[in-house]
Amino acid sequence: MNSQNHFDIMLVIILKPTLEVKSVVREVFESFNFHNESGLLQFWAYNTNPDSEEIGWNLVLTDITCNPTQDQGLEDYRKRCLEKQYPFIGIETSVGNWLAGRAAQTGIADHLTKHYVLRQEDQHSRDIGARGQLVLPVCFDEGAGNKLVGVIEYVTTVRKESYVEDFEQIHDFLKDKGLKSTYMGKTIKVVNGGHMIKFRLPLSAKFTDLLSEVTKRFSDLEHKKFCVKYEDNKGIILPISSDEVLWGCMKDASSKGANFIKMHVSLEHVGC
Repeated sequence: MNSQNHFDIMLVIILKPTLEVKSVVREVFESFNFHNESGLLQFWAYNTNPDSEEIGWNLVLTDITCNPTQDQGLEDYRKRCLEKQYPFIGIETSVGNWLAGRAAQTGIADHLTKHYVLRQEDQHSRDIGARGQLVLPVCFDEGAGNKLVGVIEYVTTVRKESYVEDFEQIHDFLKDKGLKSTYMGKTIKVVNGGHMIKFRLPLSAKFTDLLSEVTKRFSDLEHKKFCVKYEDNKGIILPISSDEVLWGCMKDASSKGANFIKMHVSLEHVGC
């Protein structure tokens, strides 16, 4: 056996998820209700190279999959996923429109709905085409934090209005089996006086949750009156003053496929 073949075999062994994880994911796929519609479920395994000096990981598509209607278009999509070389994922690495990579990078579930507007095409968006998509990070609960073990991807032949119901179905299955996923949400970047902080906010978060996260990180704002504004896709700064405005901002960001939402803080006497 030459050294290259030996390396390939070792790589395959390293990339295999544990039997426990494989068993749980298979059960989740078998229990999933497709509502008599075509759909593809597949599992991307998380892998790190212990000898690498780079901070990050790879996702590798496993043999754990479910396509109950044997839809040929979905099978073709899976085949392209298996043949393709996917990039190394670092904390600040650009993953483009590869939603599975983005879910692993941010730790946040995301979906590609009928409202999605593509801002910049790449190979990932060409592969998915007009199909809909949901991606969920799968984690072990380690008390103070979550240990990523992979990403579940759900692909439909037609984009849905929303994948929240599908997310909740998979999320609950994982929880019942001892694994977990995160929430559906967005990364928020807030600028205040030349300083920027970053945190994650669920799509269901309220306006008071946003203010709490901001004051938690900018302690000097705790006893001051301030307002938060967001920058829309046209670069226009708009104030956030209610739950409805925040939800609209989050929905708009999701539909545009934005990786994050940029916000700004202003003291009220300065002008809001």
